[in-house]
Amino acid sequence: MKIAFLCSNLEPGRDGVGDYTRRLAGEFIRQGHPSLVIALNDWHIAATLIEVQESDGNPVSTLRLPSIMPWKERIVEARRMLEGFHPDWMSFQFVTFGFHRKGLCAGLGGKLTAINSRTAWHVMFHELWLGLEEKTPFKHRVLGGLQRIFIHDMIRRLRPQVVHTQTEPYCQVLNREMITASVLPLISNVPHVAGDGWTGLLEPLLTDSDGQRPERSKLYLAGIFGAVHPEWKAEQAVKVLLPLVQKFNKRLVMVFLGRNNLTPEKFKALRSILHSRADVVSTGERTMAEISQILQSLDLGLATSPRQAIQKSGSVAAMLEHGLPVLVTRDDWHLRGINTQPDETSFPLLSPQQFGLLNTLPTREVVTAGESRLKRVAGQMLAELRAKASTIESGRT
Repeated sequence: MKIAFLCSNLEPGRDGVGDYTRRLAGEFIRQGHPSLVIALNDWHIAATLIEVQESDGNPVSTLRLPSIMPWKERIVEARRMLEGFHPDWMSFQFVTFGFHRKGLCAGLGGKLTAINSRTAWHVMFHELWLGLEEKTPFKHRVLGGLQRIFIHDMIRRLRPQVVHTQTEPYCQVLNREMITASVLPLISNVPHVAGDGWTGLLEPLLTDSDGQRPERSKLYLAGIFGAVHPEWKAEQAVKVLLPLVQKFNKRLVMVFLGRNNLTPEKFKALRSILHSRADVVSTGERTMAEISQILQSLDLGLATSPRQAIQKSGSVAAMLEHGLPVLVTRDDWHLRGINTQPDETSFPLLSPQQFGLLNTLPTREVVTAGESRLKRVAGQMLAELRAKASTIESGRT
């Protein structure tokens, strides 16, 4: 089976959906299913770029079309890329703000069908429209209403045979909108790379100014990966963690990993607030290999996203894929009219209440690269595409 993936951007490490799409395409290739990726609205480049990008050791052929290029030319270039490939499926990895700064994707469906109107379409909704949350401001509801209209137009034109999203609440919203959808779990954008994230990466950060190295056995490392949502309160997480951490005579360390939105002033203030209760360190931006190794050196992951939206957090997916238990302290975001919570059998999380009932500190499970969630998710998607293709073929005979 041949899959042509379409997304908005493909600058490595700069676009979550692009990184996701590359990894998924690479896994399909690894499993013997030729795939390529086309970025239709890449604002990181100024001219058309054809290149081979690497994902988990798999070469992925890509076409990157700049956002400044007229859409007519982009359509021509995309069709040219597909001419010799003859895909069995077109997989559109959709996020509305990837195509317009206000998420207003007027006419996008027509552009996509102009690229390929003969092949069956698959759509993955990474985001829906604004205005779904209970506390959404009125202006966002108005903007979201327009986004919803354009999304419905896109679906009407594409007539996708398979529609996915990564969260149960989003799935219910789509089905309520008469768009038949099912859940395809989010994958981590951080490949599992063996290595020692403590000795070479974290230990130096925690070494005192006098050169005194910390004893790993006396520390409990809780990691925050990626962007920190402003609604998340570090003090609340510390309040939940500290009683059990102190019970076992350990020192709590908050590790902020990767690129986040904390200014130096905010980080300094956080250190000052927590200094008597926890150490606070930041690794700064790191390579994917270093991030994987650091995740493997932690004891616990801390989610800054709210519980109902946790299934679409790439940071949480990365922590879970590396065996970390994840504490979720926020439950302040709810879709209007939908009270669905994540299925904890497939997406295990710890609430503050659950953490408070533990008799021992949770720690990371040892996970190897061979147990990758990516393989399972790609396998699920492949099975669903095959089943639908078989149904389509049966209908023709």
